[in-house]
Amino acid sequence: MLGVLTLGVLAGLLITVALSLLILVYQASRPSVAVLGKVPGKQAYGDIEQYPKNEAIPGLLMIRPDVQFFFANNTTFRNLLSTIEPSPRAVLIDLEASARLDIDSIEMLTDLQTELKAKGIELLLANVRAPVRDVLQRSGLIERIGKQHIYLSDEEGVRAFQDGSRRESNREEI
Repeated sequence: MLGVLTLGVLAGLLITVALSLLILVYQASRPSVAVLGKVPGKQAYGDIEQYPKNEAIPGLLMIRPDVQFFFANNTTFRNLLSTIEPSPRAVLIDLEASARLDIDSIEMLTDLQTELKAKGIELLLANVRAPVRDVLQRSGLIERIGKQHIYLSDEEGVRAFQDGSRRESNREEI
């Protein structure tokens, strides 16, 4: 309103649109990331912070960015993951909110997979939509992560993680 009164209708409108876009990018660059746990008595997973009765899966960090990955929020997301202590055996990223990935997002996931692998942590992906899976395939990231670590649902990813953990503990006992 002030821009319209002082600069005229067109200039005021342009200022309003520019400020709206800046606010949108600012908010999207600070993604809300939920740490997920199993909802007691259900085959569902929800935000542990919001619902403290949800149960964390031992050795597995399940996270769900509540916005789509894109260039403006990749660094924030990656920095958040680098501060997690103690280190889990695997990180499962629920990509339900991502309908597509840009080049920066692919680079971020590739770098993240490399860093986690160097620490002995597996990267798992769940709820990967077809367009995202296609981009992951074309980029070669599916081969790096391993097709066996891409799941249709959180439940499928958790079951595979738990089955693998049981096999590892059985090997340690022998």
